[in-house]
Amino acid sequence: MYQWLKHLKAIIASLAATVTVVGSPVHAQIISNTAAIEWQVGPTTLVKASNQIDIAVDRATIIPKLSIFQFSSSPGAILLAVPPTMCRTTGGDVRVELEGAFARLSRAPATVEATTRVRAGEPLVIGISSVSNNIRPDAVDTLTITVKTPAGDTETLTLQESGVDTSYFVGVIRTAAVPPVGVSGDCLLSLKPGDTLTLETAREQDGTAIGTAPIDILIDPFGVVFDSGDGTPVLGVRVTLIDDSTGQPAIVFGDDAVSRFPSTVVTGSTVTDASGAIYVFPPGDYRFPFVSPGRYRVVVEPPGPYTAPSLSPPAELAGLLRSDGLPFTLVAGSYGLPFLLNDPAPVRIDIPIDKPGEALALRKSASVAIAAPGDAVQYRIIITNGDAARATGAITITDRLPETMRLKVNSVRYNGGLITYTVSSEARDLSVTLPPLAKLASGTLTYLLEIRPDAAAGQTINRAQARDTRGAVSAIADAVVRIAGDTLSDRMTIIGRITDGGCSVDPEGANGIGGVRVMLEDGSYSVTDPDGRYHFEGVLPGTHVVQMDPSTLGPSLVPADCALNARSGGNPLSRFVEGQGGALLRVDFRATSGINPALGAAKAPARIKAVGEAAAAGAERNWFDGEAPGVAWLFPAPDHNPRTKAVRVAIKHLPDQTVTLFSNGKPVSPLALDGTRKNGDGSVAVTL
Repeated sequence: MYQWLKHLKAIIASLAATVTVVGSPVHAQIISNTAAIEWQVGPTTLVKASNQIDIAVDRATIIPKLSIFQFSSSPGAILLAVPPTMCRTTGGDVRVELEGAFARLSRAPATVEATTRVRAGEPLVIGISSVSNNIRPDAVDTLTITVKTPAGDTETLTLQESGVDTSYFVGVIRTAAVPPVGVSGDCLLSLKPGDTLTLETAREQDGTAIGTAPIDILIDPFGVVFDSGDGTPVLGVRVTLIDDSTGQPAIVFGDDAVSRFPSTVVTGSTVTDASGAIYVFPPGDYRFPFVSPGRYRVVVEPPGPYTAPSLSPPAELAGLLRSDGLPFTLVAGSYGLPFLLNDPAPVRIDIPIDKPGEALALRKSASVAIAAPGDAVQYRIIITNGDAARATGAITITDRLPETMRLKVNSVRYNGGLITYTVSSEARDLSVTLPPLAKLASGTLTYLLEIRPDAAAGQTINRAQARDTRGAVSAIADAVVRIAGDTLSDRMTIIGRITDGGCSVDPEGANGIGGVRVMLEDGSYSVTDPDGRYHFEGVLPGTHVVQMDPSTLGPSLVPADCALNARSGGNPLSRFVEGQGGALLRVDFRATSGINPALGAAKAPARIKAVGEAAAAGAERNWFDGEAPGVAWLFPAPDHNPRTKAVRVAIKHLPDQTVTLFSNGKPVSPLALDGTRKNGDGSVAVTL
């Protein structure tokens, strides 16, 4: 019994299910399954069949997926086998062949990238994932579809599986630009540049939809040659596309990617390709529809007076806009440098070219006409754009510095602000690059040159010139400064004493009279100290008049003329003095008792208290003492008589205000500014 059961189990285990597949290749398939049992009862073999089970498999419920690819070598590209594709024409099926710019592309496998944007003229790779069309698992199946555009162009293609049992069908179709209007059945899918279309596919057997794909049709790559001064397109510019690997004009194809197209076009002209298609270029526009992947450059030959490549950097042109209101696309190719075309994406290369504006105007001046070794001289250069219609390019000012001078570090300013500059290794050539000037605008460049201590006396001159990136050049502007020696031997000193007692008293033993004002003919003055002494330093050689102010002697003293020579001219108040550089000259005055006619007895003022040189010049004082917020002239007073040619001026103002000082209607040199100070709580400011 046990052996019989074992034999029966072996028979059952050896039985295989019988599967029958019935159904159409498109819709539902029926899988039928039956089983049978066979056993031995003695010499008799018994067989028993099971019931049949049918399973319906609807392969159509697996939704096909349509994908569009373009040939590409970008980093995001993938490898995809693109089998031969058959296209149905009125004369029968023909194989789709790629021509022109795409003839050398590999398709076994191809390097492609999924896309929703294509250019009219480039081939489209169509991929359809459809399990229901994978009929033979051991062979490559085909799928015949129709492709339609909204404009009515219809093409019928036979796609092949990318491999055995992949369920992925791949094919390729060429495209062309509209116009002309597309023709169904010519194996060219017509696309209108600038449009967005929906690509439809359907099974040829029953017309059921497989899928749709929205695609943007890109306008062919092009560029604009424009004036770098104002952004206007330029007519009549020859633009040539060069194959950088050979240095020869590139091989270019027209919109159909097959017909040869000229490698040189002229902006604003009309071009015809080998097929007879006509291309009209507006002023400034150029275009090279299709070229093979590679390295290229654009050679531009503008009409005079334009020059190329432009010297205006992209940052300088950032404010200019194309006629469509968008900024220009500036890349390496815009300046004649090589660029790479390695994918179908449109390449826009706008090209600036330079046109010189009106001549730049340059005026140069020095803060002083005469200076001594060690002095600092401020040079001022005013640059003006005389063009009433155009801005300048970036401006470079160069100045050849004299050997007797050297540039003071960080003294170069443009319109009051520090600006970067360069100086040659021998410190002779100063170069400053300034931003562009708007039409009829001006700018001011200033800098300090120090006269070298070893500079010889004589005339020194430096010359400056300006030019911009668009070719405008200024005339040479110069400034002359005479260097005068300033040693001890070049100046003289005047000293003296005013004493009491008249002419009968030995001046060495006489009492000095303090507080008396002594003046020179140029207005310089000194006040005697308590011992009656005064002095003037740094007086220029020559003849001078030294005179004391009788009103400062007091009411009981009058001048006494004890010299009795021509130098006094009969006037006890004054003396003529003459000397040369290095001389030490002495001029004494005497006074005696008497009623001072310069002062009435009832109006006799108190004797002037002698003050030091610094105090008399407005130094050694607290400008904020007793001052409330406001605006006021603090120094000098209306009756101030300066002792030297330099005068300190102090103006009180509010902290958020600035002060500009004018002398005889002209601004005082910025070199004279000694700074602005604030009090402790920041409520009062004083500019000196």
